[in-house]
Amino acid sequence: MKLVTASWKMADVIHSNYLLMPVINRFGVPPGFGEESVSSLCRKHGIHIDFFLAIINAYSNEAYFPEKELQEFDVLMLVDYLEKTHSYYLDQQIPLIESLIRRLGHNNTRSRSTLRLVTKFFQGYKRELVSHLKREETVTFPYIRRVNECFRAGLITKEEKRRLSQYSMTAYEDEHDDVDEKLFDLKNILIKYVHGEVDETARESIVFELFRLERDIQDHTRIENNILNPLVRAMEKALLLPAKTRRPTPVSDQANATPTESRLIQQLARMVRPHRQQASPAGSDGLTAREIDVLKLVAHGFINKHIADRLSISLHTVISHRKHITEKLQIKTVPGLTVYAILNGILSSE
Repeated sequence: MKLVTASWKMADVIHSNYLLMPVINRFGVPPGFGEESVSSLCRKHGIHIDFFLAIINAYSNEAYFPEKELQEFDVLMLVDYLEKTHSYYLDQQIPLIESLIRRLGHNNTRSRSTLRLVTKFFQGYKRELVSHLKREETVTFPYIRRVNECFRAGLITKEEKRRLSQYSMTAYEDEHDDVDEKLFDLKNILIKYVHGEVDETARESIVFELFRLERDIQDHTRIENNILNPLVRAMEKALLLPAKTRRPTPVSDQANATPTESRLIQQLARMVRPHRQQASPAGSDGLTAREIDVLKLVAHGFINKHIADRLSISLHTVISHRKHITEKLQIKTVPGLTVYAILNGILSSE
């Protein structure tokens, strides 16, 4: 896809990628552009043109990285934009999906149990997303503002250096979790596992909006990684912040289902299981016998090291098996793998 330039008509920007409409709105530029160009509308609304183009192109081109423009951006513009994105998720996108989910089984009493389960699953995802965004707004963004203030002032006191040393962009990167993976699995549940008499128009709309939210969050994360982080890292380096010990990354293969999630998985599997024939465990979706052994232990909550001990194989082999399982099933999280194992007779639902 071609990069958007200042001479493009704003309407043509949306024609090139309709998903950019809410992004443009976050800059305070509502539709009704007429024939005006990007540059004229940015001037009219007091928007930094290069910053606007960097955000728009980052959303439209995965490989885009505005290295030359980075030094020109005020980091506070980025923080302000990201905070507006948070508001868009919480005030518009999430409520829209919730309203669609309420319609899923609205006119059919037999679909009420489906509605309750999907609602619980989505509410669990919502809680994690809200927690993630709140962490950024109460910890990460204030830290960035302090770093920027010291950098602009050209000096830093020992006390301020001590305060800033308690956090860093490295710690921020380590905090990023698998919220997007759980969103992926939620889509899969709606597409693959929810049967019965539900409002199909509502289901289609929910799945569409989940895809749109997922894409927006992925682009949001790429902007943080490709634009915000390099800017703040450069300021950290210029301020000669002391080296920080990298926070340990949470064990990625630790079973991350809460007791509530586990109960929900079991309920969901029992609900949809009668609608499918039980698959033969051997060779389920191309899984080898050893991969099925690993899958069983993953679903039971074992971490990689314990799986290796139980099966008398190396840790490297376990990791390789798990990679192949994920590739074959296209399911990334432990709760999602547990649902698959139950539905296919690999794991008992009792």
